Amino acid sequence: MSRGLGFVSGVVALLALLAAPTPPDLPYSAQTTAAVAALMSIWWLTEALPIAVTALVPLVLLPALGAMDAGAISAPYANKTNFLFLGGLMIATAIERWGLHRRMALRVLAAFGDRPSRLVLGFMASTAMISAWISNAATTMMMLPIAVAVCDHVQSRDPRVGKLLSPILLVSVAYAATIGGLATIVGTPPNAVFVGMFTQMFPAAPPVSFISWMAFGVPIVLILVPLTWFYLVRIASQVATCRLGGDVDLVGAELAALGPMSRSERRVLVTFAGTALAWIFLRPVDLGPFVVPGWSSLLPNPGFVDDSTVAISAALALFCLPAGDEKKSRLLDWQTALRLPWGIVLLLGSGFALAEATTATGLAEWLGQRLAWVGSAPPWIAILTVSIATCFATEFMNNTAIATIMLPIVAASAVAGGCDPRLLMVPCTLAASLGFMMPNGTAPNAIVFAGGRLTVAFMARTGLAINIVGTLIMALLTYAVAVPALGIQLEGKPSWAVLAPVVTEGSP
Repeated sequence: MSRGLGFVSGVVALLALLAAPTPPDLPYSAQTTAAVAALMSIWWLTEALPIAVTALVPLVLLPALGAMDAGAISAPYANKTNFLFLGGLMIATAIERWGLHRRMALRVLAAFGDRPSRLVLGFMASTAMISAWISNAATTMMMLPIAVAVCDHVQSRDPRVGKLLSPILLVSVAYAATIGGLATIVGTPPNAVFVGMFTQMFPAAPPVSFISWMAFGVPIVLILVPLTWFYLVRIASQVATCRLGGDVDLVGAELAALGPMSRSERRVLVTFAGTALAWIFLRPVDLGPFVVPGWSSLLPNPGFVDDSTVAISAALALFCLPAGDEKKSRLLDWQTALRLPWGIVLLLGSGFALAEATTATGLAEWLGQRLAWVGSAPPWIAILTVSIATCFATEFMNNTAIATIMLPIVAASAVAGGCDPRLLMVPCTLAASLGFMMPNGTAPNAIVFAGGRLTVAFMARTGLAINIVGTLIMALLTYAVAVPALGIQLEGKPSWAVLAPVVTEGSP
């Protein structure tokens, strides 16, 4: 569908839903919210307008159509999770500015040798590791030139092996960037969307902290990366049986060319490591035999600080600390920060705004009542249903957008079905990042496809199996790992699992 047709289709959907008869048990404000969500979904799907521009639609249409007050709908754009993600982006930008990301990647690659299958594993391991902390798109853009250089080098030494290795190595970078983002809250926007929405929709619930997310996110990555590698080199291709006709020393040469670590790199590395430790030890960490006290207990009111406080503190430190170079620069300056993908911040904000609107107007609860069978189904069926539906939906829609749309609905269906909302929201969030088939399924897919070395048919054929197997494995790991990590109830729903009160017409 062309952008022009997508624009018109979105407007038609908006007008049609606004003009449709309102169900007797649905407030008109909820119907209005559904119409706006439909418009945004179509515009996101077709990219009729830039995704970040579409994210501004709730600020105009919801107040203008009488669904929500302008102040109430604008507040979610300043959600604390947005600042967590913003701080993470600034840390990533500083890492990229001084070239530390390239050194980190090459160090890992140098350890995996020069056999084709080991090269693929090296790229996947280093990409996933970096993608846990830096945006998936930025990681892919950083790793792709190195992967292309390796492919060209192998092609010049052994054309037969190069022809087999090139497509597999390129998609492995995209897939590893996507999978690696599952490890942390800041790894990919859907994770941040979930944390923000969950806190917003269920304020009395125990918070999902940075360390509690890693408790199940990291094991999922540690399992999915090797499985994906095995599939790529042994099932989807014959790379595992290949040997190179000569030595591939490009990685070692690139690393040697970097020289010793600069003072700026060391200072960024210390800041990065300190931030990670501050996230991990923000709250007390129970290690079994003993408990490591959280540093927040030293503050006057420990409950006032959270992961976003750490992220913004790190960003401020980067702006303050000298880089130690001849130009007397700071580790991060505003000119560099202006290159941040600010549109992602708006996109996250629109997600929180839609979540607020769907719960406050009663739309989420109304939809949840009609999907209550999912929440009341056996846990493994509920998890699998949500995972598969979200995974294949994200092939045709931005993963942040699909998480934005799906999470309020599955949360409401869980409440209506009498189960713990996290049981459905967590797999929904993870599955939103598992689009491996289409070039527009994820940003990493689009980046590697744009190089002109891959075909849609190859990506669809290779990605379909990973979609299916990855979703099944992820659903199983959610049940086996996320449930104990977050303390998710498998029977009944927690006392805090109550959606926000419905706002009816005439309410202040």
